Amino acid sequence: MSVKINQGWQNADPQLSKLAAAQQGGNRGAQLWGVQFDGTVNTIYQITPGGSWSEWMGSDWAGPGFPEQTYDLAAAQQSNGCVQFWGLDQNLALWTTSQSSPGGDWAGWSGPNWNNAPKGMKRLAACRQGGGRGSLLWGISQDFSLVSCSQATPGGPWSAWQSWPATPEKSQFVGIAAAEQSGHAQLWALDTKRQLWATWQTTQGGSWTPWHGPNWEGAPTLANITACQQGGSRGSQIWGTTPDNTLITNFQITPGYKWNGWSTGSWMDAPQVYHLAAAQQNNGCIEFWALTMNQVLISISQTSPGGDWGGWS
Repeated sequence: MSVKINQGWQNADPQLSKLAAAQQGGNRGAQLWGVQFDGTVNTIYQITPGGSWSEWMGSDWAGPGFPEQTYDLAAAQQSNGCVQFWGLDQNLALWTTSQSSPGGDWAGWSGPNWNNAPKGMKRLAACRQGGGRGSLLWGISQDFSLVSCSQATPGGPWSAWQSWPATPEKSQFVGIAAAEQSGHAQLWALDTKRQLWATWQTTQGGSWTPWHGPNWEGAPTLANITACQQGGSRGSQIWGTTPDNTLITNFQITPGYKWNGWSTGSWMDAPQVYHLAAAQQNNGCIEFWALTMNQVLISISQTSPGGDWGGWS
């Protein structure tokens, strides 16, 4: 029987439409961002790993100069422990801000068209790399292909934007998600047929496999995806929503190796949901968020790194 939720998690505004989350460094836990239907960004962060949460903050959470409206968003902890956040404004121009120290203050906004970003990108995804590298950022371009840029060193300068290799079907993409798996980054992408594709690094911070798909690991048709690295002895985990807004998931039994298989029914008896986000909390446990069809924010977290899950809140 599906869980019944009467109030948004941490008293969240019921008008949120999109989410992004990232693990913080230092003495913090995780941070969650939400975009309201009018493009306003709100955020909340965990004061201690696995502990209590701050109050919700408004669009000035990283100081002045922020984009007035945000269309899409992504965030990732870099290999130096500092989180970087990106947002596409209503003109689809790219903005960013990053922490000046792990779990610390934010260094101010850069944008529009940060790093000479291609104009008209539609979706974003980011994750950390291993092997002495920094982070990777992907975007879906105007023609629905993928572009990316990356950091050669943790917290270092970013490369120029490059086209990402196409799938054997020359897929056009509508959704992307990424996660680290013990130093190996993995990227998933949904094409216009709602087929799931995946590619991953063969070494930490190194080269990438060809695309695997369509319908990677036997995935059904999906409408939305998000992914996160697990703690403990697990690898990463991906969640997706089916066209009828049922939440399903698949997780890696060990880092870089076999996957468990897609869940059946509604994962953890979740209600119907349409937008997803997940992050570790700096204690090794994932916290997962979703927006219900009534725009209510719900959340569930692991009780131990890579372990079981508690109940929905």
